Amino acid sequence: MVRTALFLLLPIVASIALTQRRRVAALIGMGLFSLVLSSVYVLQNAPDVAMTEATIGAALVTTIYVLAIRRTGRLIVVADEAPRLLERRGERLVGLEYDILNGFARELGLDLSVRFVPPQAVKEALLAGEADIAAGGIVRKSDPRFYATRGHLKTALVRIHRGTGSSPEEGYEGYFSDLLSSVKGGEDLAATLDLSRFMEVMHNDLTDFKIERLPEEREYSFLVSREREDLYVKLEAYLNDLASRGDLDEMIERNLQ
Repeated sequence: MVRTALFLLLPIVASIALTQRRRVAALIGMGLFSLVLSSVYVLQNAPDVAMTEATIGAALVTTIYVLAIRRTGRLIVVADEAPRLLERRGERLVGLEYDILNGFARELGLDLSVRFVPPQAVKEALLAGEADIAAGGIVRKSDPRFYATRGHLKTALVRIHRGTGSSPEEGYEGYFSDLLSSVKGGEDLAATLDLSRFMEVMHNDLTDFKIERLPEEREYSFLVSREREDLYVKLEAYLNDLASRGDLDEMIERNLQ
């Protein structure tokens, strides 16, 4: 009876393992298949073969695959934290770009991994091959070092200035949380912010700040290294598909309402 049940279970477990899109889930299925097969060998009075299958198939091969997919099994994103786009809320990651990238990772059968760094380190990490995609409220512009995806949300640039010093043409230095603390503390600063970050800054008293919105309309996009054209093509196709189905508009409404 047990032998028959295990024989019937083998093709079921194999089918589950082969149809998994996530590599980790497929790997677990393969390990389970080896364990069930080992049990079958034991019931067939072949304990030596069962031990070999359990040792090599379930343990050794599974370990090798785990080591192999530690890097390739993840979609690694490097980003500067951007309110309502890609941010931490407690233990969770939320935002429009998180929803987009999480869905894209599932489409590829990968796990999404996000690492937050200061804005000036985002592109450096991408160029160094430490990440697959750069995100976090990146304003789209031409840069020969990267592929910039289609814009997924319109934005603008706003210069804020207080005290001595001139506002940079684009961006700011350090973490956004540090800049926000400087604004709350009434410190002198000069920075150019996108609308996502400026809307967060607006919750503070800006009476003593000079504020200037730059006239050009911009868009947020993702960046992919020129060495990963295959990934760029897939991400661009995924974004176009989201837009054509209306899913992108739903994500925007859900995260920016």
